[in-house]
Amino acid sequence: MAKPTNRRVKSDDMLSVSSSDELEQTIFRIGQLQTMLDIATAQTNQAIEDAKTSLKEQATAINNEIKVLSKSAQIFFSANQQDIVPAGKKSRIYTVGEIGTRTPPLSVTVKNGQDVIDALAKLQEQLKLTDLLSVKTSVNKTGLIKHREQVKNIAGITFNQKEQFFIKPVHVPVDHLSDVEESA
Repeated sequence: MAKPTNRRVKSDDMLSVSSSDELEQTIFRIGQLQTMLDIATAQTNQAIEDAKTSLKEQATAINNEIKVLSKSAQIFFSANQQDIVPAGKKSRIYTVGEIGTRTPPLSVTVKNGQDVIDALAKLQEQLKLTDLLSVKTSVNKTGLIKHREQVKNIAGITFNQKEQFFIKPVHVPVDHLSDVEESA
């Protein structure tokens, strides 16, 4: 899918609003266009959801068959591993694929986080280790905003707040979408 090109708005692309009536028509037209966009977005999202549902149903059936076939192959492999795998190897390569066993990297799970942290801190201190715990420090932007007077002179910190123009049209009912005002 080609990426749409961004283009700058030229002065010929802009309409000139010269009265309160034209401003009101312009706001109404923006409301119409936003409603049309909302409808198109909702229709697209529904089509995406329908496609996801269809794919989910197909994927479930396919994955179920893969599970059954894999389990069957695993049972046969486990019972006949000495005959299937060459001595000293963990797998065998067939023309259609490979089968075997592997040992994944060691992993660790931590439960009761604070209790574990306290125990590790104590052990780390006793054994003079430095790599059992890590400390992450990050900037708290909410705190910076709260204490902006105290931190405003620190190099690298800038505060920005600019007034932004907005148009917030009222919701345009679908039946008014055909009432296109060409003058706006």
